[in-house]
Amino acid sequence: MASNDDLKAHAASNQDFYALLGISPATAESEIRRAYRKTALKYHPDKIANPTPADIDKFHTLQIAYDVLSDPSIRQLYDNAREARLRKQRERDMMDAAKRKMREDLEARERAGAAEMGAGPRGVKRTWGSGTADDDAEEKLQREIDRIAEDGQRRRREVEERLKREAEEEEKLMQQEEEDARRAADRSSQKVDRSQEGGANVPELERAVKVRWVREGRGLDLDKDRLSSLFTPFGKIESVVVLKDKRQRLGDKREKKTVATGVIIFASIVGAHAAVLDSEKRIRQSSGQADNDWSAIDSVFWASGNQPDIGAGADNHTASSAENGAASEPAKPAAPPKPSFNFPGVKLDGAGKKPGKAPSFGSFASAAAAAGSSKSAPNTSTNGTSTPSMEEVTLMRLKTAQREKERKALEEQLRQEDEAADAAEAASHGT
Repeated sequence: MASNDDLKAHAASNQDFYALLGISPATAESEIRRAYRKTALKYHPDKIANPTPADIDKFHTLQIAYDVLSDPSIRQLYDNAREARLRKQRERDMMDAAKRKMREDLEARERAGAAEMGAGPRGVKRTWGSGTADDDAEEKLQREIDRIAEDGQRRRREVEERLKREAEEEEKLMQQEEEDARRAADRSSQKVDRSQEGGANVPELERAVKVRWVREGRGLDLDKDRLSSLFTPFGKIESVVVLKDKRQRLGDKREKKTVATGVIIFASIVGAHAAVLDSEKRIRQSSGQADNDWSAIDSVFWASGNQPDIGAGADNHTASSAENGAASEPAKPAAPPKPSFNFPGVKLDGAGKKPGKAPSFGSFASAAAAAGSSKSAPNTSTNGTSTPSMEEVTLMRLKTAQREKERKALEEQLRQEDEAADAAEAASHGT
């Protein structure tokens, strides 16, 4: 196949490639290939016993025609040039027709004048003014020819200017697309500093908690809006999703009940921690209160099945003293298994939390330091905000995957037990 520049040069050819292949300008690309193969067999040097130079030239022209018409961009250039040639030919035909008409009218008038002169008296000399009509006809014909020529030139200029504008617009569009692609690539390659986000750069799975309740009593009316109002005090919520209800066995008696599950994704992992840690206390406090939505909640746990390993804190008083530089007392060992967090400048209650307000993310570094964690320290910004390091996030994901595997195994065991119990119940009814 010829190069792109050669094809562009052939696109300006005066030869009609469509007529050469025996197809119409609206023919599809597959039909062009079929027509080329069919026509090329007639002039292929290997298919002709004694090929002449004309046959070889014709075969070469067929190859050029196929290369030009099979490339969409080159074909468009050829179609534009071909349309311009056809338009010029039509203008020339119209001009020739006008010339012929005017010439025929002039000859008819001359014949009529000659006939009138033949019918008059002989020997009368023709006056000088008798040729004025012929001169006017010639001048009129010349003016019409000039007008048609000027109109054709004007049309050609308009077509050329239009094609030039279209080419410039297409080039600008291509440049704009290239610039947009380059900017998108630059944006994707830029590193984003999320040290100020306060734990928002943690994956959604690590910032999500699951809420489970029984579809009985007050639990019948729990929906996304009421769940959002219940958990908003722990921190900003990105989204709330209520999953499909399931029949599960609950309690010591393993009774089947309709259980609803909701997933709450917090904007920060701090809100998720506060929800998991404080929800148990609120559920206990609302026990026996029929008008409290917390009484309908059965449990609140991490959506990943495992608590993210951000670092367990020591005693609140010890962590606070270490962060404020006032370590007057020795650190006490962490009594509860749950992690605790220290927030400087905030008055804490007995449970280590400020009621009604979600803690900030700035305590994770101090909590991890107080606990003497052997993991790498998280990145800390100028205002004291910290985020989990890559090593911590990786460990969290590994533990999450292990916990998910164990959860699926437990679900499968419970499902088999349910099937066995259902089969036994069906068998007892059948007997």
